[in-house]
Amino acid sequence: MEKQTVDPLMIRLFEFRPRKGDLKKAEIITAAIECLSEDGLEKTTFEAIAKRIGTRRAHVNYYFSDKQNIFLSAIQYIAATYQSISLECLENASESENLLDAYLQGPFKWAKNHPEQLSVMFLLYYLSTFQSEYLELNHQIRKGGAQRISYILRKKDTSLSKKEADLKAKSIQNILSGCLLDVATTKGRTLASAEKEVKRLVSLI
Repeated sequence: MEKQTVDPLMIRLFEFRPRKGDLKKAEIITAAIECLSEDGLEKTTFEAIAKRIGTRRAHVNYYFSDKQNIFLSAIQYIAATYQSISLECLENASESENLLDAYLQGPFKWAKNHPEQLSVMFLLYYLSTFQSEYLELNHQIRKGGAQRISYILRKKDTSLSKKEADLKAKSIQNILSGCLLDVATTKGRTLASAEKEVKRLVSLI
């Protein structure tokens, strides 16, 4: 039997070294993301998650005390995946490639490789409107993203002040979010067309 391993990004969610229980937690989080993406928030129950991994509700409840714990862990995992792919695009950028262009490829590569994560990530925005835990998580995710973009902008143009770079970074971040939202919620929109639009709009800033 092939030995199961835990995704390194998933390990960041756990407060201890990977153990047998981590395999089950990772399995539950992955099933929750699939369930949220395919069935929606209301139908993502302990029973639905348990059914996807072939176990009982009580088994899921043993590892996560309530649905909010599962949702928060799922979104944290998605954010880590998103960040990892964006940084990978930067690391793989050629010397002639604009670092900002390389960074902007990340969200679209992530959305293409993990379409189920895209829809769940937008669920975070909804939950942030009335639950402080999700609001804080979204704040930290967007803050980190804006800081990375600001750093790239100042590296590209040393004449930019931090204040100017931060403002431009926020605008770029909003363009990215808006175009990805269009892809997820508008007919006829593709990731390829949205990526072209992002680069065109960013060039105007």
